Amino acid sequence: MPRLDVLAAALRALDAGRGVAIATVIGAKGSTPRHLGARMAVADDGTQWGTIGGGRIEHVVAAAAREVAGGAPPRVIRQHLVRDLAMCCGGSMEVVLTPAAGARDVLAAAAAAREPMTLVTPLDGEPFVMRAPGDGDPPAYEPRVIDGALVERVGVAERAIVFGLGHVARDLGPLLAGLGFTVIVCDDGDTGATAETPAWATRLVESFDVREIEQLIGGLGPDDRVLIVTRDHAVDQRLLEQLIGRDEIGYLGMIGSRGKVGRFRKRLEAKGLLDGEIGEARWARLRAPIGLDVGAETPEEIAIAIAAELVAVRRRGQPAASDWRPVRGSDDT
Repeated sequence: MPRLDVLAAALRALDAGRGVAIATVIGAKGSTPRHLGARMAVADDGTQWGTIGGGRIEHVVAAAAREVAGGAPPRVIRQHLVRDLAMCCGGSMEVVLTPAAGARDVLAAAAAAREPMTLVTPLDGEPFVMRAPGDGDPPAYEPRVIDGALVERVGVAERAIVFGLGHVARDLGPLLAGLGFTVIVCDDGDTGATAETPAWATRLVESFDVREIEQLIGGLGPDDRVLIVTRDHAVDQRLLEQLIGRDEIGYLGMIGSRGKVGRFRKRLEAKGLLDGEIGEARWARLRAPIGLDVGAETPEEIAIAIAAELVAVRRRGQPAASDWRPVRGSDDT
């Protein structure tokens, strides 16, 4: 469950008249199943949303959180996963249990945020605070402990712009939506796609013209992941020509075999789009073939490989490996 979905679930439970506590990881040392900022919500009847890693640590935290949800004061749980819980991870975790009732408005604002905001979780269990972003705030997906509180960005519109609505896209879309991406699909309909917006997408733009699409979706930037997965090589070529020079885009990937990628490179070079060091740097940024090498063959497997690569970009700022090999193929390549 994406982290803001946990807050939204807590909000719904509050509005239904249930007591709720939110467990937030505020410290993690050594090998631990989750890290700073991981959350779960626990209702007074024991219902849980989200996870802080499972196993005995989650069992202990959930039991204590249920007490806080029922009216007990906030508290901090500190556990060494080996000495205290006989787990094999080898690290230690600190988890703060915060009553949700005193911060309903903050939870609502965080769950609904569409512009960058900063969510502050006091380490002592005091109510959450929402404020405008500050210069010292951490980047998205990198919460940090600053001045006695866990500070994190929310409302960051991490979008996946998916060009094409073929087999791979239809398997990829639900995965990305489940990972918290805002998914926008672009397809002109000539490749056999229907004009109906998929349930996992926030929007279907019936075009492959990048300028037209940008006017409709508000431009492209560093929080955008652009994926070229159409069924038509000519469309892929045209899209790549429009996008290869867009250095501000956070991620650009294209499906295809090594042979296809090599041919496209020669065509871009012939058009002067890869000249000099700048051109080389732009080509190096392109993830083609797209996706981590997991030996994928079917559309479902290729979708998993692509989603895994986007998680690596989210968590590490770059794909997990620089010496990737192509996924083996699909009817979209």
